[in-house]
Amino acid sequence: MPTRPEIFHLIETADNFIKYAPPGRERAAESRARKRYEEACAAATEAGDEEMARLAGLRLADLDRKSLERYDPNDDDDGTKFVSEIPEHAAERVPPGQRVTRRWPVLHEGRVPRFDSETWRFEVRGSVEEPIELTYDELRSLPAGEVRSDFHCVTGWSKLDNVWTGVPTKSLLGRARPLGTAAHVSVVGERNYTANVPLEVLSEDDAILAWGHNGEDLAPKHGHPLRLVVPNLYGWKSVKWARRLDVMDRDKRGYWEVRGYHNRADPWREERYSYQELS
Repeated sequence: MPTRPEIFHLIETADNFIKYAPPGRERAAESRARKRYEEACAAATEAGDEEMARLAGLRLADLDRKSLERYDPNDDDDGTKFVSEIPEHAAERVPPGQRVTRRWPVLHEGRVPRFDSETWRFEVRGSVEEPIELTYDELRSLPAGEVRSDFHCVTGWSKLDNVWTGVPTKSLLGRARPLGTAAHVSVVGERNYTANVPLEVLSEDDAILAWGHNGEDLAPKHGHPLRLVVPNLYGWKSVKWARRLDVMDRDKRGYWEVRGYHNRADPWREERYSYQELS
């Protein structure tokens, strides 16, 4: 009888076919992924695991939606496979199950959005005393800071010593003044992509809404004009193309959390998958 980790391994493998598809090979990657998702559905049915069947079914529906979209090869990068063993001096900085990359792999859901500085806005709203709406120029005029941190992707790579430039999230939240009942934030990106992050994590000194990386403006494929960076969680929580912080009294799972990834996502505890929450 297939076990839950075995079924999710099929799903994760298919996810990675799509995430790491070389430019021009996206359709072939989707075809390979579809077969794995279908295998996962069959295995979940055999095991009577309705939750795993739901997760695989969500991904098949995602593929059906993506098949209507066109790909731009310039959105992607071919540097995802060049990884090295953990340098001795950095061993204590790399969570279990991770390897160090010298490049910066490109992973995201959907295509890179177009940026129009005239219409772009960033908001903080929800359970706050003072909702905020900022143009891009207004955001860039706020007092900026720099944060040096490491970045850990749930797919197994870590990029060390990133220097991010932007606005600390605790600064924006301080201006908005969350209510006493607020405890969670839904970080909203383009096309309503979301990730849920505890309010206390966004109040830490190393959480930043960044427009710069290592002294240069972010490239669009890496999140320009603005991305969240929360280095203490796996990378999918660091939403690219951030547009809004919805401050909430109650937690609400985001895009990948609904699709079977861990709600907390602590890399040092290897909190990768939602079925681990039950163990």
